[in-house]
Amino acid sequence: MIRTKGLNLKNGSRIVVIGGGPAVAFFSIFASKLAQDLGRKLDITIYEKKIFDNQGALGCNMCAGVISESLVQSLALEDINLPSSVVQSCVDSYYFHTQNGNIKIKSSRIQQRGIATIFRGGGPKGNAGKDIQSFDEFLLHKAVEHGAKVEHIFIDKINLNDDKPIIYAGERLQNDCDLVVGASGVKANSGKIYEGLGIGYKIPSTIRATQSEIELGSDWIANKFGNSIHIFLLRIPGVKFVSVIPKGRFITVSLLGDEPNIEYIKMFLDHPVMKQMLPQGFKIPDKFCHCFPKINIKGAKTPFADRLVLIGDASSVRLYKDGIGSAYITSKAAAHTAILYGIGKQNFEKHYLPVCKNLDADNLFGKLLFSVNDFVSYTALLSKGYFRTIQQEQANSHKTTHHSDILWDMFTGSRFYKEIFLRTLNPRYILNLLFTITSTSLLDVLSIQPKK
Repeated sequence: MIRTKGLNLKNGSRIVVIGGGPAVAFFSIFASKLAQDLGRKLDITIYEKKIFDNQGALGCNMCAGVISESLVQSLALEDINLPSSVVQSCVDSYYFHTQNGNIKIKSSRIQQRGIATIFRGGGPKGNAGKDIQSFDEFLLHKAVEHGAKVEHIFIDKINLNDDKPIIYAGERLQNDCDLVVGASGVKANSGKIYEGLGIGYKIPSTIRATQSEIELGSDWIANKFGNSIHIFLLRIPGVKFVSVIPKGRFITVSLLGDEPNIEYIKMFLDHPVMKQMLPQGFKIPDKFCHCFPKINIKGAKTPFADRLVLIGDASSVRLYKDGIGSAYITSKAAAHTAILYGIGKQNFEKHYLPVCKNLDADNLFGKLLFSVNDFVSYTALLSKGYFRTIQQEQANSHKTTHHSDILWDMFTGSRFYKEIFLRTLNPRYILNLLFTITSTSLLDVLSIQPKK
């Protein structure tokens, strides 16, 4: 394969972006804006087979659909303001359900309903669709506004052996270009296209989640679920945790467990704690929208080459959280590298790879935090003391909310895991937590209930 140093994008350079998720749109927007600021105009074409306005699997990108408050603010600064037709619910709190009681958490930092819930496609199959606009389609329109073109064609072959990359659909030549940007997620078929190029790329390691959309009606959801995302830590065998996300007339049930299985969703919906959240006489539908999305848990190996860079899920993401935020981070880093420094392998290695490595390293802290959270949640004594500490913080909003903010940031993805981990090491709060756990234990032993 020919390798040329000093590769740069010039006025009129052609960029092919493969895939249609948020990473694709973000890259196209950032690259176009930055090039324009430098007095250049780029020819950007996005290739994506799906039409995201379609309902059900035909338009869906299989995502829980939560945008953290920090990302909502970042998008607003980029002049990407989410319309009400895209935002299905505005979330201002998280509600945790455990074997030892429930607790509602609001962050001390959030001053308004900063978390947005969205559908990646046109909504669940059978939905009327008039009140749902696809987030991904909205972003693609934004990319088009900035000059990108969209072709609904599936690219199944890339040739890097010539001076410039060449892409194919079937055996039909589509285009040659100066730069290929891959954002096709972690699908095996798409990943093999890049693995077969001989650049050292390897698809990220993944696990599967189980996701479902259940229609309950907007009034019921507003009254029962409110403006909260509900996290269930119920010690269901094989289930790590379950998130229930309000979205207008629907809830999205997102389950992380040992095996991707719709039976887990049915088991959860039939659990006594969840049954209290459902209408009386609710029966699990025979058919409902569900999927088993792959979740990136380890960064890709060598996600770049001369005239090629992979972004979003195809590269590095935050563990369990904020996939859209990760798409934002990697897309922006790749666009800045390509426009400001060049499109050679050395350019991406120097300016893009460190961003991916930071995400991957941060995930090590995430794994540790979630492991500790699992241990605490499933150990009755620790769980009671920990959640009692958080209850005390939430009941005294004028005081510090250290433990509440840690739990909030872990599950919302609003802060990096390393930052969260370092906050857990504060000796003052460790002593406070140990005191609460000890006093809780003594109260249980002596059968004395604390005064309310």
